[in-house]
Amino acid sequence: MKRHLRSFVENGEQEDLHRFRTGVKKLRALLILGDSAAKDVALEKRFKPVRKIFKQAGEIRNAYINQELGKAVGENTDFIREQEQIMKITTRAFNTDKDQHRAWLRKTRRKLLKQIRPISKHHLSLYYRQRLEIIAAALSRPRFNEELHTCRKQLKVLLYNYPLAGPELDLTFNEPYLDLVQAAIGDWHDNELAIALLSTTADTRNSKETLKGLKKQATVLERQLTTLTRNFREQASPPAAI
Repeated sequence: MKRHLRSFVENGEQEDLHRFRTGVKKLRALLILGDSAAKDVALEKRFKPVRKIFKQAGEIRNAYINQELGKAVGENTDFIREQEQIMKITTRAFNTDKDQHRAWLRKTRRKLLKQIRPISKHHLSLYYRQRLEIIAAALSRPRFNEELHTCRKQLKVLLYNYPLAGPELDLTFNEPYLDLVQAAIGDWHDNELAIALLSTTADTRNSKETLKGLKKQATVLERQLTTLTRNFREQASPPAAI
């Protein structure tokens, strides 16, 4: 994570910021799993300073994603220009805090290394089975609201931990399928955020056309997601081959 953070400060490449945020998500997923097996929830609490960096980086990423969505549905120069300005301002503020960010990463690493404990095979299987049941219930009749985004977060915790947990599980886990589901929800959510943002600022013909394009895209994404999550439980954890 430190390498990608340093690289972004030096060159401003969005891919470096994306990789930093992905690294944070993966580590947080491990801490969530660790806390689920502990009597006292403490690991994720120790991670709060890094989550502050993550949130600040998210403001930059959101502006970048909004630009890309705006370009995809039409040349709305007003909206794109506004998002470019937001990205410049948030990037400048982020880079100004680089020394504080590095200090937070060092301190958090030391604290976590002292507290991380092994997790039993039984708990891993129980955790994965219970989470898949919860997600399956939510996706049986998907509601296109924040609940769907919560499903994606839960899926990503399972997916991020799977390289470590997979060999210890006593259930099948369809990783490729579940990755498709979380990606589809992510596309839908990004589009929804852009719609919400543009709905408050669409005061020109150009903006209204872009908003119309985003809403059409939302219909397509919802239809695709409904099809993809049909029989989710059976697809997520199919019976093991005999």
